[in-house]
Amino acid sequence: MDSPHVFDGLSKKLPACLRALRRNNSSEWFHAHKEEYQRNVVTPLAALAETLTPDMALLDSSLVKKLSRPQRDTRFSRDKSPYRTVMWFAFRRVQPDWTEYPAFFFEARPEDCCWGIGYYAARPATMSALRDIVLEDPKRFLTAKAAAADRGFTLEGEEYKRLPPVPADTPEEITDLARRRNVFLSRTMGYETPVLNSELAEVLAADFAALGALYHLFCMANERLQADSA
Repeated sequence: MDSPHVFDGLSKKLPACLRALRRNNSSEWFHAHKEEYQRNVVTPLAALAETLTPDMALLDSSLVKKLSRPQRDTRFSRDKSPYRTVMWFAFRRVQPDWTEYPAFFFEARPEDCCWGIGYYAARPATMSALRDIVLEDPKRFLTAKAAAADRGFTLEGEEYKRLPPVPADTPEEITDLARRRNVFLSRTMGYETPVLNSELAEVLAADFAALGALYHLFCMANERLQADSA
């Protein structure tokens, strides 16, 4: 029997399994299909995360992997659907306030997959520190962003209703960052080659490596906040 950590591609049945769960999001359906869900969704995602772990340690030895649970926490949500229809794993630092630290992520959705880097919920102070760092050394940010763009990543995130002040001659790519109240970079791919074979692990390793410069730039914002509050 193969090791549970041998990754040979996502299951071809994974998207259909997630779509079926979206149509039948109930405890009855889930428990009736639990083994199928484990085999086609959880096991390959766990194997992919495990395969990537050595590569992520090279980017930052403090990163740890986190695989989402199928169950949703519905205590504070209007949507009381008990199960996730998007499964994910992330590599993030061990922090009590991890949501405002940058993290690498991979999501398996019913129609496609998405992966990248970003904050789950950055504080305004974090984004302000990031803007200051980028404005102090715009070339560093532009070079890092270009490396990400070469791999197909785009910068996204909710925008402020009112743009924070930036110098008039600020490059548009930096202004685009400045208008974000939260920021992440992602790329999307359908369930086709290379997603459904072992090549996906190689693609993700290369993509995350290309995002490394931005990751460390984002970390500088958090480190500056820590230094200022010390």
